[in-house]
Amino acid sequence: MTATYRNVIGWYLQRITGALLVVLLAAHFWVEHFMSQELRRGDLSYEAILGRIANPVWQFIDIAFLLVALYHGLNGLRNIVLDYSRIGRRAAQAITLVIVSAGAVWAWWGIEAFKKL
Repeated sequence: MTATYRNVIGWYLQRITGALLVVLLAAHFWVEHFMSQELRRGDLSYEAILGRIANPVWQFIDIAFLLVALYHGLNGLRNIVLDYSRIGRRAAQAITLVIVSAGAVWAWWGIEAFKKL
């Protein structure tokens, strides 16, 4: 795979994840802030939130939101660092490795949080 082809894929993925973030944010915001009867009545409790999070559909949406946001944010950070600095190929690879590693740990940590609910 050529470097140009990888750059094009990264460019498209950045735009696709940005659009997905808008959709997932709207779904998250709707469920968390507007769809809750308990919230409208003023008696939102931890148990009500646990019941909502226990639903596999909303778990999927929240985990997808986490993964898409992580990719979009960390890829954006990587692009900013590589675009606005004068570093060599090895340093760019090291920066990419650090960012990917941090993203993998962060994703694992976020997904594990759902298992403990």
